Amino acid sequence: MTGKRVLRIAVGCDAGRVPRRHFGDCSEFRIYELFEDGTYNLIEVKPNTSPEERRHADPNKLRGVLGELQGCEIVVSGLLSPNFVRMRDTRPVQPVVTELEEIPALMQAAHAEFERLFSLVLARRRGGRPREIPVLK
Repeated sequence: MTGKRVLRIAVGCDAGRVPRRHFGDCSEFRIYELFEDGTYNLIEVKPNTSPEERRHADPNKLRGVLGELQGCEIVVSGLLSPNFVRMRDTRPVQPVVTELEEIPALMQAAHAEFERLFSLVLARRRGGRPREIPVLK
């Protein structure tokens, strides 16, 4: 049985793994639901069709990527980028960085930090912009 609280997480991936790349440079986004009891489900795999950057950290790239991920409250990347900092400060989506490449290990680490992540998401739902960008190891 799954828990009542759930986080909808978009993970930047290449071939089902989290590369050490910026979120918007990944070939696909895997969208998961992570429940408070640690169970998770893959909801969808979406190809990255966001526009190419005209310059590094192009805000149009950020808009394009987030436009593809409606309903996701957390985005996870293998590298911190200027657009993740911009997202932290201006968007309702919580950026998270990970050093983990495998999805099961990532979901286990996210479950271990569920309370912290959920509180950041709640703050964003209420219009807050927490300064924290958690790193999952």
